[in-house]
Amino acid sequence: MGVTNYDALPENQLTANLRNAVQTARERKARQRIGGSSIRYYRTDNTGTYAWSGRLDTPSAQSPTTIGYAVFVVTLTSTTSPAFLSSISAEVESSTDGVNWAPIPWLAAPFGAPDWTLNEADAIEAEPYKATYRMFHGGTLNSYRRFKLQALTTDPVSISLTRVL
Repeated sequence: MGVTNYDALPENQLTANLRNAVQTARERKARQRIGGSSIRYYRTDNTGTYAWSGRLDTPSAQSPTTIGYAVFVVTLTSTTSPAFLSSISAEVESSTDGVNWAPIPWLAAPFGAPDWTLNEADAIEAEPYKATYRMFHGGTLNSYRRFKLQALTTDPVSISLTRVL
């Protein structure tokens, strides 16, 4: 039986991310003549039932007849703040027939190889009023995936999604 780091489990990451965001906000918050010592956070869900639903129809270079993937760019856009704190989470489901769906935890594959990942994009690509994330999905070629997105930010945002592969 192996040892598990429970802090690294996806359901425990939200608490750690919130704790880190609060600490970062405290460090960035300047003194104010009027106001409190707290910063408001906003929760934003993707519009519609799912942000995306479709097939993993891009063949992988390693196994072009058996493994498919999809890559997305997720952009959070603020209308009021050029620099805001953000965190994003996803709820992912898969299906072989497009009818019967099952949730996929982040580390569902053997040996810790993720079926999907959601990571912050490189800082070199940073733009004012935007936070960018990259999402990767891998699995059986032409299997179905769908996912919902939820952002936690210090400013109201809109969520946009672009499939790049």
